[in-house]
Amino acid sequence: MADTYPGKLQLWEGWLPSLVQGQTVQGRTVGPRADAFAARLFAAEALQADRKPRETAEPFTLQWFLEAESVRYGRHGKWLPRLLEFGKHSGECLLGLGDGLGADWVQYARCGAVVTACSASEDTLALVRRNFELRGLAGQFIAADPARLPLESASIDVACVSNLLHTVPDPAALVEEIYRVLKPGGKVLALTPARYGVDYWAACCFPWRGWFRRGATPPVGGHSRRGLRRLFLHFTEHRVYKRHLRRSETPHLLRWMPPPLLERLIGRFLILKAFKPLSAAISLQAAA
Repeated sequence: MADTYPGKLQLWEGWLPSLVQGQTVQGRTVGPRADAFAARLFAAEALQADRKPRETAEPFTLQWFLEAESVRYGRHGKWLPRLLEFGKHSGECLLGLGDGLGADWVQYARCGAVVTACSASEDTLALVRRNFELRGLAGQFIAADPARLPLESASIDVACVSNLLHTVPDPAALVEEIYRVLKPGGKVLALTPARYGVDYWAACCFPWRGWFRRGATPPVGGHSRRGLRRLFLHFTEHRVYKRHLRRSETPHLLRWMPPPLLERLIGRFLILKAFKPLSAAISLQAAA
């Protein structure tokens, strides 16, 4: 995040998805929606999907990736490096599951973890690979269904699941696969939108806000604390945290409360930490 990369950075020519074909950028032909597509990628990675587009560096350059990271781990995301434990898994095999630009996987790799990133989307995986290459970082990249990983059982020390549990058709199957590939005693870290976050409570307490907004949609479903623990039932030592809240998003009637308390009550994201039980080693020996 603190790295500096002098000089003008050029558009990466190794990947442009079919969504952006048809427009000329630096002599290349890309689509009329290139800027909008890049803005959506940037906003999602910066955890600002509901915010207005902002001025950024040229899309798909190193500086663009760095700016997304700067916002992601900035003022409202300072909790991410600590709760996702970027600096605690040096030398361990870490599996990254999720869609995005791979900012979290990059941080693990920079801190010495041996990272394997997996996504069902080859375009997403190409972006993650590029993010690694621009930093000179090594990693393994697998295009596969996260619920059917081409990895050996008990081969992973840590699995980090980012913004994936609420989008897959069968989250239980994904969790079972994570359980399979983790070593006994291995840890899972899961980041997912909170069902009862600030949008949910704002819609419940102030329903008239949506009456005057054309195209207003209800809050996107996520997971509750109890539902997340139930989903990871086979794991042990569950800890669930709620984080990420901007003061501007907080209803005026609640702004008298301390921000840390509000974040823990109506934050946008849940973070689960749990372990595969050591007793699973007995089952593995019996199966062998």
